[in-house]
Amino acid sequence: MLKRAMKGKIDMVGPAWEVQKELASMPSFEQPEGAYGQEHKALKDFKKIILMTAGAAVKMQMDGQLDIKNEQEVVMNVADMMIDTYVAESILLRVERLAGMSDKKHEQEVYDAMLRVYFHDAQARIEKAAKDALASFAEGDLLKTFLMGVKRYTKYPPVNVKNARRLIAKQIIEANDYCF
Repeated sequence: MLKRAMKGKIDMVGPAWEVQKELASMPSFEQPEGAYGQEHKALKDFKKIILMTAGAAVKMQMDGQLDIKNEQEVVMNVADMMIDTYVAESILLRVERLAGMSDKKHEQEVYDAMLRVYFHDAQARIEKAAKDALASFAEGDLLKTFLMGVKRYTKYPPVNVKNARRLIAKQIIEANDYCF
């Protein structure tokens, strides 16, 4: 993706600038609506973190301040964030589809627990990868601005992962098999 952006086939700088403009504005305090509103918001925020991080790296590459070929750790961090975001989106779509079905193997509560545990864990991984990548090439006030963005876009509500994991494990133990 970064190669395509560098060749001008994908506009990554434009959307990244939109994210940076959003950082300069007042944050919205609207609460997401719907059964999976928090997850949809978190997913959008994960994508914004990726755009902010990758866009900043591409911009610095274009300005001659960074050579991405020699910064494979940054590329790896962005790739890890993309993988977590892709999986989070896939799980969300699957759980939403299961919520509409009546003939499920398990209660919806179990699927929701899986979803929320994954989002909780993915948010922490994405936050760390973004901070690692940004600190690799940005410094000073620019780095502080980016880190504020990371903080702003990693606001998924806390989840009692202990209870959620126990609920999931209980289903597997009762089935005496991997039943999902």
